Formats: sequence, structure tokens, C-alpha cells
Amino acid sequence: MPQCPHCKTAYELGQQYCQVCESYLAHPEEGDTFCPQCGIRVGPRQEVCHKCDAALAPAGAPPPPEAEPAPTPPPPRPEPPPAAPPPQKLPTWVTGLLAGAGVIIIILLIMLVSRGTAPPPPPAPPPAVEGKPLPPAPPVAVAPERPAPEASLPDQLAKVLNNLKEAQLKKDIYLYMSCYSYVYPELDQKRSDALKYWEHYNFNNLVFSLAGIQPLGPDNALAEVTWEMQVQNRRTQALDNLTQVFKVAFAKELGQWRIRSLEEVAKER
Repeated sequence: MPQCPHCKTAYELGQQYCQVCESYLAHPEEGDTFCPQCGIRVGPRQEVCHKCDAALAPAGAPPPPEAEPAPTPPPPRPEPPPAAPPPQKLPTWVTGLLAGAGVIIIILLIMLVSRGTAPPPPPAPPPAVEGKPLPPAPPVAVAPERPAPEASLPDQLAKVLNNLKEAQLKKDIYLYMSCYSYVYPELDQKRSDALKYWEHYNFNNLVFSLAGIQPLGPDNALAEVTWEMQVQNRRTQALDNLTQVFKVAFAKELGQWRIRSLEEVAKER
């Protein structure tokens, strides 16, 4: 069996994503391209990593411009001319007289400044109670931060459907496929059908509702999903309003809820 180029996990032919590290497995003949941020294998024509949303360089993009060569250092400057000889020193008795006069002037300035600015009095001690000093203030107790509560199951399932809605409106195939489980039946066919439908129709509006949520352990759940949608034929510009009801099985994989299987219950116009 072939192995994932990222984590070396064996996978079956036709599988699109690795079940362990989420690396892209399809089209091995086009070579290996890896995300510069998280390191998983991505498709050579992807512009955004399907795992960490990092921007990817598209296939055939020109290489970055070469760095300009470092400028050549300027030629050495000529040596400066020799310094002039130092002036002759004053006699020792003249130097001592000037130093003594300077010390006297500094002392006089300090005396004048100290007379004009008296230091502030020290702060008064706190009053005593019956001859005893007041006790120190008790420390203020700080409540520990509580972790944010985890979102409820309906909110987590609604997040998956919101991503699916955004993918349909924007025709984002990577976001669309991230809503489905790695073991979804005929996953590649699901991708192909979505791309063909988007070639002929646009979604103008999508509204969903969740009902009958049944948790099946911590990582599985069932629910009934109703979609109200308005689609437009791209060739004739004709509008059509549809209502579809599905029985959806959700599964939590790698910490994220995904659609594992679905069955259409009703379709109305």
C-alpha cells in the first residue's frame, strides 16, 4: 500500500487526505508540495493550505528576485596630518590657585541652594489604637481565571453548516471539502459533483435549520438539517427556490466536527 509522504501512514489508493495528518494524497504524479507553515503535503495548485490556512505560492509563480550585490566599500581615506604639539602647561602654583578658587565658588553655591530649598518633613506615622500600631491591611484575594466554557453541541454542528454555506456561496472547494469526513462515501465524487454544479448554477441565498439532534457518545451525533436555497442558472439567469431535508451523521475527527454521511429525506420547490 502507498504511504503518506508526510507521516508515512499507509493509505488506500483513491484516498484524498491522510486520516492521521490531513496531508493531501491525490495526484502523486505531480510531485510533492508541502505547506511552509505546518509542513503537510498540499496540492500543487492550492493557494491556501487546507489545514492551517497559510498562503501558498501558486504553481508556475516566478522565483523571488535575487538580492542585489553588496556595494563595494569606499577606498581608504588618507591618513590625517600629525597633530600640533600640545600647548605649554601653566606653572604649578597657578594651577593650584585656580583649583582652590573653583572649590570655594562651588561651596558658596551649595550653601545658597540649601537655604532656599528645605527638605519636606517626613510623613507622620499612622495613629495608634490604645498604644498599639494598626495591623497591616489584609491581602486582596484574586479569583483565578476560569477557562472559557466549550461550545454546545448544536453550536458546534451549526459551525460546520455555516462553513458549508460559505463554501457554496463563494465556490470555495477547499472549504467545502473540509466539512466532510475523510471516510465519507465517494469523497472524490462529491468534490467532482460540486465543481460541475457550480459551473452551471450560482447560490444567491442559503439558510439552514437544525432539528432532532441526537448525541451518540462524545464523537458522533445525528441531526435533521433543512436547507432553504435560491439558485440561479448561469446560462438562462432563471431563479429557482428549493427546500431540501437531510438526515446527517456527524463525526468528530482530529478535534473538528465533519459530515460523515447524509441521506436526503425530502426535496420541494
